Amino acid sequence: MSLVPDEFTVRIEPKGSTFVTSGAIPLLEAARHAAVNLPSSCRNGTCRTCMCRLLSGQIRYQIEWPGLSSDEKKDGYILPCIAYPQSDLVIEEPRASDLPASG
Repeated sequence: MSLVPDEFTVRIEPKGSTFVTSGAIPLLEAARHAAVNLPSSCRNGTCRTCMCRLLSGQIRYQIEWPGLSSDEKKDGYILPCIAYPQSDLVIEEPRASDLPASG
């Protein structure tokens, strides 16, 4: 197995923002690096503020059971603060916004 992370494209609907990231950092952090703001609070999978729906693609968690019910997981909900991409992704998060350019 390669230790070099792959690059994946993430698209956030309905706005259509896209960014490229590796499987080495959580989606929330990757979005912030790409100047995309996803709602968040705790950043450790407990508060559920960042919960959104995965429309396509595969993610993994480094914890056994993130703060989602089995029904939420079955319905495609994920926690981007602790979700690592394993493929190109499309997520649904109407609350996503662009971060102001730093300068």
